[in-house]
Amino acid sequence: MRIFGKTFFEKKKVTEELVLRQNGPEHSFDMFAALAKTLLLFLIVYGAIGGFLSAYEMEYNKGICMLLIFFFALFLSVVYETGKKWLMNLVNVSVLVAYFYIAISNYWVINSGYYAIMNRILEVARDYLNIANGTDYALMVEDEYTAVSVFVLFIGMVGCILLNIHMQNKASLTKVLILTFSPFVFPFYFGKTPELIYILFLLTGYAAVAALHGTAVKEHLSGQMRYVLPVMAVFAMLLVRTASFLIPQGIYETSVPENKYKGGTEKAAAAFAQFGMLALFQGQTTGGGISGGILNPGTTGPMADYETDLIVRYTPYSYQSVYLKAFTGKNYEGDKWTRAGDTLPGDGLMIGTIEARKYAYEHTPEEQGKGIMEIENVGASELYEYRPYYSDENAVVKEGDKVTYTYYPSGGMVTIPPQEIDPAYLTVPERCLEAVKYACKEGEFEGTPEEIANQIVDYFQNKYSYTLRPPYNYRNYDYITFFLLESRRGYCAHFASAATMLFRYMGIPARYVEGYAFSYYDVIDAGELVEGAAFEDYYDGFMPFGQTALVELEVSDARAHGWVEIYLAGRGWIVVDPTPASTEQETTSFWEAFMNNNNVGDNGGNQVNLGMDTIGTYLETALGGFSYVLVVGGMAVLLIMGVGAARRIRREHALPLRQQVHLEYGKLKADLSKKYKGFAVYRTVKEQLDFVREHYGAEISDTEEQALYYAFFGEEAESGYEETLSMVKALRKVCRGRAKQRTGSI
Repeated sequence: MRIFGKTFFEKKKVTEELVLRQNGPEHSFDMFAALAKTLLLFLIVYGAIGGFLSAYEMEYNKGICMLLIFFFALFLSVVYETGKKWLMNLVNVSVLVAYFYIAISNYWVINSGYYAIMNRILEVARDYLNIANGTDYALMVEDEYTAVSVFVLFIGMVGCILLNIHMQNKASLTKVLILTFSPFVFPFYFGKTPELIYILFLLTGYAAVAALHGTAVKEHLSGQMRYVLPVMAVFAMLLVRTASFLIPQGIYETSVPENKYKGGTEKAAAAFAQFGMLALFQGQTTGGGISGGILNPGTTGPMADYETDLIVRYTPYSYQSVYLKAFTGKNYEGDKWTRAGDTLPGDGLMIGTIEARKYAYEHTPEEQGKGIMEIENVGASELYEYRPYYSDENAVVKEGDKVTYTYYPSGGMVTIPPQEIDPAYLTVPERCLEAVKYACKEGEFEGTPEEIANQIVDYFQNKYSYTLRPPYNYRNYDYITFFLLESRRGYCAHFASAATMLFRYMGIPARYVEGYAFSYYDVIDAGELVEGAAFEDYYDGFMPFGQTALVELEVSDARAHGWVEIYLAGRGWIVVDPTPASTEQETTSFWEAFMNNNNVGDNGGNQVNLGMDTIGTYLETALGGFSYVLVVGGMAVLLIMGVGAARRIRREHALPLRQQVHLEYGKLKADLSKKYKGFAVYRTVKEQLDFVREHYGAEISDTEEQALYYAFFGEEAESGYEETLSMVKALRKVCRGRAKQRTGSI
């Protein structure tokens, strides 16, 4: 019996194990060894996958996944146990082809399963780090349960393939741990632990691998597992039971100190919680806050830090969003907007509109409101002012970082006198003209300017998708052209830039605007009432709904936004926000929300909607998609294997001929040892060559045998090894079934 190493009977020639059929050598198939290896693959692979998902309490079809992963592991193990190298190679190639076929044919299902798991991980991370905001992935398959189940099966298949290949060569516990245990860093970091059953699975598997590796078992590794696995299963259960008895969970949680290195990683963890895998590629993202018209076409999206930029104090006066204007864009230059002037004809301050509203308040306050807004800059760029719309330039009070504005936000239809319009606000540059024409034709815009404005907003809502992870503009296309014709996905800067050009093409003066925006529901959800402040001191005149109160709101850089201003005759410059909304909200009264703590809203989390309008949407970006990871990973593995094989061959050919003989003969012995359990009992060259003569019919002359002895034990010679090397290579081909029986002599 062999358990870990040599046997009592190893010195005897167990020739009955080497009986061959007349048509060639035969390998003794061991079904129990195949089952043992199946169990080892299953325990480690499913233990890792199931344990990881159980830590996050993910729901999927555990029964089907366990059964199919087990049978796939059994299939690989049975093929390996046949000992037929050609069959193993054929199966490996076939499995690789099937792997890519499944990945492509079930792309959206697998990708949705991956995204569902990522959303759960990000949710746990945000809860742990007390982060209210973040971006989630969208699922293209509505049935999350099925999508996760398919993803588990796919990953289980990949894990079985990788682990099976590794176990064919040697059982290295370090590599197995890296492959299967390293993902548990994430749940452990965020205070999540897997269920006990999966811990037992992994401990049993790891203990078995450690036993096999520690005793340097190389011959018939799978056959040894039948004895190792039961012992290690008992060992794992005893270990867990003993640990739980000696150190109960309550004592463990109170006695184990906080990891001193963990605090230094919380910033990176927070970035991961907010942006997912995108946080690993910060060099390809734009920062938070406004960009001053810079569009950054070579990046994949903004990455805010969610730190407070502005503190705003005002009295809510409408259900509409509040826009704080900082930058007005005039000319589009492909990768940026130039800044408009504040005075006519640029009119960045909207002087005519403000004067008309001010006049209306002074003469008919029942039709026009007047408010006071205090804005304190605590983290935003100091290059800009952040003004509420329709603020009086002559009533701005600055006190350090705090600026107080008097503005006229709400009212009836105030008539604005005609004013001069800069021709640039009707100009569409040649670089994006064709794309703009195509979009206007597709959208079939027509009617009054107000009707066209609604049609453009609906067009983007129905035909395009909002995402903080837009496709990478790797061909350096024009920013607007790439968005309108190819990606059809983007964030506010994409929608606002493109919409500006659509309005201009339709004959409506338009300009690009950046600043900060927050909704009524942001105020309800995160605002705080300022005690002791009188409503009358901050608002007077027309109010769409009843009296509110002074509210203070911290506005982070995640609220940086881009939108459009269009000019309408008689109404002046008005805001149009073409960026699609992420969710629908019900209207809730101001006092109901604050007094009953009826917090509604999505905390700013924008659901990514991927869309499937063009063939370009089939492939995700490298940051957000799963297919590129698979393709790049597969290509990298093949490249590494190819380079490694080429280097090995080059090193072997560079050796002296005598050493090449030694190396080639060692390969011959390794080939025979894999096929025959008892080959190791043959110690001398003569015994080994006699074995080859007997079982392969190879005619090896005495001269050849003596030459081989001389290559091992004779004095160093300058030549004479070429024929011996050729003879050993020929024997290898015969023994591997790649040549007819060998005859002839040196």
